[in-house]
Amino acid sequence: MNYKKLLEPYKVDMLDALRRFVQIDSVYDEKTVTKEHPFGEGVNNALEYVARLGERFGFDVDRCDGYATELTIGEGEKTIGIYAHADVVPVTGKWDSDPFTPTIRDGNIYGRGTSDDKGPMIAAFYAVKALKDNGMIRNYKVKIVVGGDEERGASCLDYYFGKLHKEYPTFGFTPDSDFPLIYGEKAIAGFWPSIDIKIPYVESIRGGVATNAVCDRVEIKTSDVETIKKYLEEKNIRYELGEGSVVVLGKSCHGSTPELGINAALLTIKALGEIYAISELKELGEKLSDTSGKAFGCYGHSDLLKDTTFCVGVVSYENEKLTFSVNFRYPENVVFEDVVKKFDETFKTTSKIEDDPSHYLLFNPDCALVRTLLEAYRKETGDNSEPLTTGGGTYAKHAKNTVAFGALFPGRVSTMHEPNEYMPLEDFYLSAVIYAHAIDLLGKVE
Repeated sequence: MNYKKLLEPYKVDMLDALRRFVQIDSVYDEKTVTKEHPFGEGVNNALEYVARLGERFGFDVDRCDGYATELTIGEGEKTIGIYAHADVVPVTGKWDSDPFTPTIRDGNIYGRGTSDDKGPMIAAFYAVKALKDNGMIRNYKVKIVVGGDEERGASCLDYYFGKLHKEYPTFGFTPDSDFPLIYGEKAIAGFWPSIDIKIPYVESIRGGVATNAVCDRVEIKTSDVETIKKYLEEKNIRYELGEGSVVVLGKSCHGSTPELGINAALLTIKALGEIYAISELKELGEKLSDTSGKAFGCYGHSDLLKDTTFCVGVVSYENEKLTFSVNFRYPENVVFEDVVKKFDETFKTTSKIEDDPSHYLLFNPDCALVRTLLEAYRKETGDNSEPLTTGGGTYAKHAKNTVAFGALFPGRVSTMHEPNEYMPLEDFYLSAVIYAHAIDLLGKVE
């Protein structure tokens, strides 16, 4: 079967569908949350778009109480599950074009969600549609489940399986990570350290919009603007001035790779520590800049899931109390509670632990699911790269028999959670080809 030829007639419709999908601002919005719209109006609009897309092309549609949209095609005991998400992280940083007006430049489509996860979702949808239209889905079902709360912890999929008691797939994948395939994911946990401390001339500090992304903007309300401004200029740190405030600027990136960003929260903490000779702040700013944890005795490593990472995403200061978030990702041999205890002992902080951590995930690289997906990827690309492990967390941890499979190709730069997020159009189309091939193969596995 020539899967590239199979998908060729769908390329125009695929791009149009992605454009319309990206135009929907589907950031979680607490102000518009209702019982019917548990993640706010924008996310609901995106889930409804997926539902209408499915209805238009003959899929059975279940809106799952507003938590997810399920599209089903085919019949049989075997179920192939595809788990993607419609919600996106908040817009931060400087964009060259409107993040919700998809724009094509230099062969890439730009916009929030193009790579995480609306582009891969549309690619997977049209892969299934192409198979359906050509009568190739026989004796098995395909369920495309598009959730509305992946970026905040996947409560959508927990509801889908836990409350609605939906079936787990025989084989599943989520198009929300890297090619060729992810067979292992680190555990993820969050905690909020705080410390009582007086910072002269500073009324408040506010920065960050998401715990799972590097903080890229911090506003300091202060009566000592000139001193802070002078320090930032001497250190070549980017900033903006407001009315009675200084805004420290960094560079956001995904919380699983904090070493690739410039953390405005840590720049701010260290700056204030040095300006006002506050040793606790200086130590925090300096040591937390080592995102592996080695500098403060909290480092862990395993041969399978590699190094620990620590990402500071949100920071605040008021009433002489500094609080910040830590998104912690760790391998299978690390005990989360021991790390938090060591962290607090080192920095003299008191930490509040978020909800239960997301446990690590490991598949046997020689299992039928991994081997089949790899076969499809390798035949369509000619690339024999080995499967990977990652610090990213995906729906694979919430759906049994499921791994992360694309859609970021080897050698490509990830712009997930960053300004000017984009997906190369050639990758968008090729991922659909790979997904069609993979689904067809999985449908034939005994």
